[in-house]
Amino acid sequence: MKHITSTALAAGAQETCAKSAEHSLPGMGSITLQPAFRPISRRDIMAAVNTCSRDLNIRQGAVVVLDALLSCLPCQGADGRETPVSPATLLTVYASNETLCFRAKGLTDRQLRRHLETLEAAGLIRRRDSANGKRFPVMQHGKPIGAFGLDLSPLFAQSDKLVALALRRREEADELRGLRAQILRLRAACAELHLSDAITTFIDGLRNLMRRTSLTLVEARAALSQLTAILSSHAAPQAVVHCKAEEVEQRLPSRAEAADVTSCAETTMDRAPDQAVPQTFQALTAETLGLPPTEQKPASDGQNVRHIEQDSDTKKRRREAEELPGWTALTEINAFYEEPTSVQEATRIAFEFGKMLRISQDILASAASKLGLWELLKLENRMAKQIGTILNPDAYVRSVLRA
Repeated sequence: MKHITSTALAAGAQETCAKSAEHSLPGMGSITLQPAFRPISRRDIMAAVNTCSRDLNIRQGAVVVLDALLSCLPCQGADGRETPVSPATLLTVYASNETLCFRAKGLTDRQLRRHLETLEAAGLIRRRDSANGKRFPVMQHGKPIGAFGLDLSPLFAQSDKLVALALRRREEADELRGLRAQILRLRAACAELHLSDAITTFIDGLRNLMRRTSLTLVEARAALSQLTAILSSHAAPQAVVHCKAEEVEQRLPSRAEAADVTSCAETTMDRAPDQAVPQTFQALTAETLGLPPTEQKPASDGQNVRHIEQDSDTKKRRREAEELPGWTALTEINAFYEEPTSVQEATRIAFEFGKMLRISQDILASAASKLGLWELLKLENRMAKQIGTILNPDAYVRSVLRA
């Protein structure tokens, strides 16, 4: 009885000593004191830190040292596969400087200490020094329950924020890559235009701007907007005129029909030489530009009573009522622009609104040629209504043109 009692007392004293040893070592990194976080693999947390290194204000040397620290964590399973880091993993690294320098691609001891200071200042690690400054584990039942060394708990405590920030930075990088490509393409297109000295200087400076590693999305979007405005103000009228000229050539009659057309034109000129040519040009222009057809006045001297009624207030109001729904139907465009009063103004609206939809200038010119200006405005209005579902506006317009 006495032997059993002494054995029980010895076991209880040993357990009490172990617990007191765990709590009596100040500054020790312990599993029980580690923060709670979602399990994550070393590769994922390292990729997030590498992507967000600018936001964390650390350089690549410090990232390499952090990778070396992560490689010292006990993440090997029983089957030899790597397991995610969890709150049950001891996050205090007690490897020596020699081991860390070797795993950090051969850094010197001085470089290692400098990068460790950088990581500590960035809030990614915490030093847990022993009394003599050595790093060593505290064992219990053959397993480390704590250690003096470099604690990675601050890094894993903010792992979710780092992963979310890295995802956002990757999306911004993809968007910035596309903006760079568009800016360089439009910059090459501006080289063929006759521009002022100020605009030429701005375009020349875009080359250095695109090479900057610190280029932001705001700067790239502003540069793209200015380039698009320059091209739309200089190249849009020329592109539309060129495209309309091609359509006029396609609409010209063949040689077999030339004689009939000539005779009809001569007859019309004999009857009303002052009005036949303007009517023909007006009809061709309206049809070519894709605008709604307007009522044509008869080629006469205007002495008929019916001709006077056509110009009366009732007829004018009826014609305005017929033309007004054409513009009011463009609910998305007329929210930004007033109804155009000329072909030039409608052209400017089509190209400016297309720029807002992120449609390239060459595709806008091709659409104006194939669809006509009025159909292009209706297409842009339809795209604006479903802009949230159109991921690639250029591809969408190309599919419409092919159809």
